[in-house]
Amino acid sequence: MLNDKAMIVYLNISFWTARKYDKRVSQEIERQYNADEAGRYNKVLIAKEHLSNIRKIISSARTFHYENTVPWDDHGGRLLPTSNYFDYLNGLRTYQDEFERETANFLLVYPSLKYEASLRLNALYEEEDYPDVETLKTKYAFTNQITPVPDADDFRVNLSSDEVDSIRDSIEQQVKDSTEAGMHDLWKRLFKVVENMVERLKDPDHKFKNSLVENIENLCELLPKLNITNDPDLDTAVDEIQSKLTMNNPQTLRENSMVRNRTAQAAQEILNKMRHYQIQTAA
Repeated sequence: MLNDKAMIVYLNISFWTARKYDKRVSQEIERQYNADEAGRYNKVLIAKEHLSNIRKIISSARTFHYENTVPWDDHGGRLLPTSNYFDYLNGLRTYQDEFERETANFLLVYPSLKYEASLRLNALYEEEDYPDVETLKTKYAFTNQITPVPDADDFRVNLSSDEVDSIRDSIEQQVKDSTEAGMHDLWKRLFKVVENMVERLKDPDHKFKNSLVENIENLCELLPKLNITNDPDLDTAVDEIQSKLTMNNPQTLRENSMVRNRTAQAAQEILNKMRHYQIQTAA
């Protein structure tokens, strides 16, 4: 059963945007240009470069979260196979430590950044736009929540048997649909990196980075841990891609036209096979 080999994870990251809607300035601009509902003027309270490290960490953490899980529901839940649990948790903990360290550094210099902002914004500066340090701390949070996959057999409630059966059927259908969507997502990821290789290699004049091969290698290492249904076709596709598309390093592909053409042809053949699997998974 799925709930024996996977769980649902939620990643929640909050932060201060350091932007503030200025109603007065927005209205002045509309009056100046004789416009109505022309837009909203938002002040940049803290210069962007002082928050860029935190934003980069958040972006990287969310990318890591999405790459190491598969889609589950429309409320932010992602399916995490138990086979990838420790790698996911350790990776996420690294991002959390970086987030908390950068946040602490920002809070230390926050008073001086407020003074800098008062000079930069001049007449637009308003003290009430800036929360005090203790309030600002509460605007930064990095948490993840883990919940079990719904199990229709564990559903118990004081309703008629017909109503209970209907709810159980609904739970089972949700699990089935979400599982299929998750597997289709894995095929799409694989299809995308192979398609990218075909496009880059078939044009002899097209330059490419080392990441062309590295992205395939990394994905092929990750996908077996995300294969929640133990789909043998996915395992076979990963094995074939590893044996045919990653055996030569990027430099060889750049310098040896024969190897490049042979790899491009192999990638195209694999891509053609995967079109069938994508259709089957989406059906």
